[in-house]
Amino acid sequence: MERNTTRDLQNVGLASLGGLLEYFDFQVYVFVAAALSTELFPPGDSAWKTQVQTFGIFAIGYLVRPVASIIIAHYADRIGRKKLFVFTVLLMSVPTFLMGLLPTYAMVGWMAPAMLLILRVLQGCAVGGELPGAATFICEHAPARRLGVSSGIFLGMVNAGLLLGAAAAFIAKQVSGIDPALGSLMWRLPFIMGGLGGLLAAYLRRHLAESPLFEQIRAEKKLSKGIPLLDVLRNYPKQCAFAFFLTFAFSTTPAIYFQWLPTYLIGIRHIPANTIFIANLIGVSAFVIGMPSWGAVRDVIGWKRLLIIAAALNTFVALAFFSYLPSFEANLTTLALALVGAGALCSVVHSAIAGLICSLFPTPVRQSGYAFPYSFGTAIFSGLTPLAMASMVRDAGLAAPMIQEALTGVVLLILAATLRHLPLYLGEQPPAAGVVRD
Repeated sequence: MERNTTRDLQNVGLASLGGLLEYFDFQVYVFVAAALSTELFPPGDSAWKTQVQTFGIFAIGYLVRPVASIIIAHYADRIGRKKLFVFTVLLMSVPTFLMGLLPTYAMVGWMAPAMLLILRVLQGCAVGGELPGAATFICEHAPARRLGVSSGIFLGMVNAGLLLGAAAAFIAKQVSGIDPALGSLMWRLPFIMGGLGGLLAAYLRRHLAESPLFEQIRAEKKLSKGIPLLDVLRNYPKQCAFAFFLTFAFSTTPAIYFQWLPTYLIGIRHIPANTIFIANLIGVSAFVIGMPSWGAVRDVIGWKRLLIIAAALNTFVALAFFSYLPSFEANLTTLALALVGAGALCSVVHSAIAGLICSLFPTPVRQSGYAFPYSFGTAIFSGLTPLAMASMVRDAGLAAPMIQEALTGVVLLILAATLRHLPLYLGEQPPAAGVVRD
């Protein structure tokens, strides 16, 4: 293997590893929420109130992401990707580790949930800066001919954090069941494991080289002179709109198939939770594995054709999946196979999002350009889609997710049609006249 290829894989692997661990740290909260809530909140509260308090703190982590993302991106565009890249993984790892050491409500009263809230806010800030930073770092290192597969590997590894979170929660449950005295390890152990893993990732990241494209503009004294975000809003509004609607398409598949659907099948259709949990993990695995493959397809056919394929697959899969769902929803094998098909075929947009959004903006403002539409888009669409589905299904039945995915297909076709009017600063498409490529 060529030396450059080895270095490219190392950059993608180490950068993605940090994203994986940060996503693990951020999402493992969901898997241990029930055990955590019984020890960090007043024991006399109702189960409903405790659940609201627990998931209210979880939601705050999402609310701070957009602002933190923009602030961190500002400094990444001004002083360098690598410094902020190491900082964000530390900002996630330390609070996560400390979550595993929190005193209980019985020990310190309301200080326990207050400390949990502070640590969760810090986690949200870290994730807000990490994902745009990692995407920018990887795409600026990737050769044009491997931009798609690098993007797909990155997003695949990041989403694999969900699988690791579920595995860590399972291991912790087994360990805590050995002895009643180890009961708190059910929620402490995953946080401690995640924190230590993040610290290791931060150490490994210290040895990565700064983005060559950023080094180039620094040497040429072409760094942004003002506020990068204002430059983005003033000079690249079409790119921001494109990235925002691409984020809408990006958010739809996991929100419908892997967030809303399990709740619907358990709460409305009364399917056993264990059946749904296993089928969901298998589906997420296919979703993760599909991303590098679709990224490799992009490197052969280009962004426009990939978006057209994504539009067709998202619509077709939704029509087939939800038409036949009532006939196989209670059968674990059939449901798992259906989710494997949905995950593998609908991971197209995920494979593209990092490379395509990074390509829309020039190096001096690339991370700010990525962070602004992406962070607000995910905060809105990832947060609201499950809620919207719950409301729409009540009135329209399973036609609701079909309509949502068909709308996603229309958006993707419009994006594919408009892509030729936008200069791309990474990859193989030549820029428009008068535009200087990196």
